[in-house]
Amino acid sequence: MTNQLDNILIVEDEPLIAEDISDTLQDAGYGIAGIAHSADAAIKILKSSSPSLALLDINIDGHIDGLMLAKIINNDFNVPFIFLTSFTDEKTLNEVKKLKPFGFIVKPFDDKELITNIELAIDKFKEESKELASVESNLNDSFFLKQDGSLIKVSTSEILYAEAFDNYCFIHTHEKKYLLPHTLKAISQKLEGNLFLRIHRSFLVNLNAIEVINEDHLLINNKCIPVAKSSKAELLNRISLL
Repeated sequence: MTNQLDNILIVEDEPLIAEDISDTLQDAGYGIAGIAHSADAAIKILKSSSPSLALLDINIDGHIDGLMLAKIINNDFNVPFIFLTSFTDEKTLNEVKKLKPFGFIVKPFDDKELITNIELAIDKFKEESKELASVESNLNDSFFLKQDGSLIKVSTSEILYAEAFDNYCFIHTHEKKYLLPHTLKAISQKLEGNLFLRIHRSFLVNLNAIEVINEDHLLINNKCIPVAKSSKAELLNRISLL
């Protein structure tokens, strides 16, 4: 069932097609977060609003195509997306699989197919978000990680650092590491606070676990972790100095 609160971002460089999709979505009860003909325009909309889902054409105007835009969305925005494309070659499909879209619709498509895929994608994303919130609750002390069908309790203080791995994330403790089906950005939203700090695009660290800090990196459990220049001041501000 559609929801008036679900606003869709349409990224399509053919104005007539974009308007047709917009009309179809509004007739089905969806709102339109915006229509973008390029990745740059789409990123502006993503920064200024919170779409429930993005529809991405792969071949769009500008130097950033739909696949590259999807990577940006995975890294910087917590928004599910569906590809709309006429490209079905093996190379494109292999790239699409890596990006973990919530759907893939081949042009030309009919209205029913479009709406059905959107409804399924939004419902799936909402369920995954609820699951993430529930199993990673009570982060002041501990939380649960889903591994191989089981929920494993991990103390927050046990976590040394989190490391981005494509659209996934590794959580490292002294004993082992866990692979989570969430981006580092999503994990950061749960962990960042008094104990954790994101010091690099690919790393979130437990401040209490830091052993050595050098000019452009630090050490945790003998692991050399880069420190972004933009994060260095915040890092030094958050630690205790004698």
